[in-house]
Amino acid sequence: MTNMKTNKIVTLTIALLMLFTIGASADGAQSLRLSEVSLGDSSTNNTAWIEIQNTSYGTQNLGGFYITNNPAVFNKELSAPDRIKLMHLIPTGNPITKITPQNCLLLYADGNDNLGLQHTDFTLMPGDIVAIYSGNGINLIDSLVIPDDLGAGKSWARDFEKGTWYICDRPTPTQANNYEQAKKNNKIAEFKEKDPYGIAMAIMAMGVVFGCLLLLYIFFKFFGKLFARKTDTVAPLASPATGKKTDNDAEAKVAAMLAVADATGGTGDEYLDIALIALALQAELAHDEESGVITITPTLSPWADKAEQIAAGTLY
Repeated sequence: MTNMKTNKIVTLTIALLMLFTIGASADGAQSLRLSEVSLGDSSTNNTAWIEIQNTSYGTQNLGGFYITNNPAVFNKELSAPDRIKLMHLIPTGNPITKITPQNCLLLYADGNDNLGLQHTDFTLMPGDIVAIYSGNGINLIDSLVIPDDLGAGKSWARDFEKGTWYICDRPTPTQANNYEQAKKNNKIAEFKEKDPYGIAMAIMAMGVVFGCLLLLYIFFKFFGKLFARKTDTVAPLASPATGKKTDNDAEAKVAAMLAVADATGGTGDEYLDIALIALALQAELAHDEESGVITITPTLSPWADKAEQIAAGTLY
């Protein structure tokens, strides 16, 4: 009994997997759509072509499908083998038939299928139909009718957004069915082709970053020098004793006191004169220690008054 139950579970699981696979395959086939057809241009030796697009986000293989321009395939009374005889088989076993997500495959309707798997055994004319069938020859995947007024060098293109078809004056094989969008895609594709590993893009990005850093460096360097120059041009204070600009006004005043004492003879006492000058120097140099600020603190004493009298020549 246990073995029978196990066999039933295995059989049911296999059946479900087969149904899932068939369903997924059918969904994948329905994502293949005819997107553009051109009759070519005999004046430029351009042959007719058919563009088939993969509208899904997974890779789809067109190998094993059938394509035709024979309207007799629409007869529902035909058996699958009879319908297959009227169609062209797209060969299998070649990676070319694997259409990557949102990409397309081009088939050349030139009647020369001996040239390769991208060439069909039929040609196209205005008014023809184009139809794609699945590998069983029964399920119709997609079809279209070429307009009778489709001229040479033009194409019958599908607008996937609007769900309509229109005559395109500028065919876009293997590209989006919009000229401006196709130009943009061509530029992107060209850039990717020339820079497949993104080296040029990385260099460009680094160049932008370093360029901005260089501009910032020049900006701060220039304005730093400008501010430093303004600071350096601040004129030093003029000494009231000598009238000359000096960085040490206290020393200038002491020098002036010495000159006055020498000229007037001072107090007559050499040691007293030296003591008075020393006290005056101490008074001039007295200041508080502050960050970036120098404060001159006057010292009041009788000796300082006598020093001023000596400087003024009123002390006898």
